[in-house]
Amino acid sequence: MVEFWTTSVGRPEKVVRTAVGAEERGWDGIGTPYAPTMAFDPYVVLSSVARETSRLQVATWVATPASHTPAAAAGSIKTVQALSGGRAVLGLGRGDSAMAYLGMAPAPLKFFEAYVSRLRNYLQDDPQPFDLNLDGGGHFPPVDRLGLAQTAKEARFGLFMKGIEPVPLDLPATGPKVLAIAARHADRVTTAVGAAPERVAWATGVVREAREAAGVSRPLSLGAWIPVAVTSDREAGRRMLSGTATSMARFTSMYGEVVAPVSDSDREVYQRIHDSYTLAGHFREGSAQSQVVPDEFYDRFAIIGPPDYCVERLQALIDLGIERFIVSGPSSGPAASATPEQAEPAERLFEQEVMPALR
Repeated sequence: MVEFWTTSVGRPEKVVRTAVGAEERGWDGIGTPYAPTMAFDPYVVLSSVARETSRLQVATWVATPASHTPAAAAGSIKTVQALSGGRAVLGLGRGDSAMAYLGMAPAPLKFFEAYVSRLRNYLQDDPQPFDLNLDGGGHFPPVDRLGLAQTAKEARFGLFMKGIEPVPLDLPATGPKVLAIAARHADRVTTAVGAAPERVAWATGVVREAREAAGVSRPLSLGAWIPVAVTSDREAGRRMLSGTATSMARFTSMYGEVVAPVSDSDREVYQRIHDSYTLAGHFREGSAQSQVVPDEFYDRFAIIGPPDYCVERLQALIDLGIERFIVSGPSSGPAASATPEQAEPAERLFEQEVMPALR
């Protein structure tokens, strides 16, 4: 059955309240971001959420390689897994604003793939050779320098971590190279290319081809990160999703070059988003970047309209194999609309009419 996830960010008590309400209203999961200088520690917050809920899945949305070494990230989410009774998911990306506020660009691809591979091994309780560069940041000498009579020979979780269910690794991805990395190593791959069926079909096709080429036979779960506003006032819907849609669209032109097959007209839009992008406007309604996007782009990239229209658009993605939606609505996460009197009814319509119809 298709899953619906929401997101939340803010003070821990606010995220917990949002999660409790989300569980009551039928959501399947909630994610909260990792941004060391901008948000509270997600592992602590998710542990609190886990204690106050009984069914809701909980995830980092998303962690980055800059936040923890692979062993530390795995240990943190395993703690959430133990407290939640098996409801944790580790969402991981190369990093964007969280790293920008530390003065860094996203993780290089070669490093990211090595990190992801090692991290998944830890999450699945697979022992692995020592790697000082990844687990120690390259700052520590090997343990052999101590001359111990007996020492560890491989990296693995020990006694107190036994019996904890493995944690799924979910990688949101946009460009072909990261989609391929996700295909080779992740348990779940979440497309971050918007809601246009042709874009999602392209992205899931890259994932399937890369997985087949790598000989990966384990089950694959496909998701899609989608901006949605359920409203008959499309102009208001575009405005409420302007921060989310432009920030997600930027992933396609992160370095100033479009990394996916798109129309010439859309290529110009992606270029304008990149050229006008301000970090202060990241995921923010009314940002500078949101003002260079035409209405028709919002209508393709996001899903904006009355309930029946939203159901039809989402069903088209389910038909492509999407099993899970990370929904960025007008009142969720850092993109919360400046007009809650419009945003909150749109979210209630999604919960009361769209989710039930698709289930």
